[in-house]
Amino acid sequence: MKFFRMGAANDRPYVSAVIADGRFVFVSGHTPMRGGKLFTGPIGIQTTVVLENIAAVLESAGASFEDIVRCGVYLADLADLAEFNEAYVSAFGARLPARTTVGASLPGYGVEIDCMAVVPQA
Repeated sequence: MKFFRMGAANDRPYVSAVIADGRFVFVSGHTPMRGGKLFTGPIGIQTTVVLENIAAVLESAGASFEDIVRCGVYLADLADLAEFNEAYVSAFGARLPARTTVGASLPGYGVEIDCMAVVPQA
């Protein structure tokens, strides 16, 4: 297995992703944080930042959004679902992976997303 650590999480028991069996990428929950800065405000902006973070992890693993097969979404306020969906669909386009969306108590941000991807065979 290969483990990825990205960003400032190296001081915590956290890895950004794990590659199992050479092609299954399990991406840990990502939040709207970049460069140590937490992005707050509209859920659409937070979602975009989270998905950009996930895209960077996937690229490091040799995968892309097209390879995602499942996402887990945690929203601090389910009333934000429509705005979240706009940003989510904008990132994925017509090829949407399986998804679970739940309301969750999140510490200071509005969305967290994890996912699973399958790296294409060469």
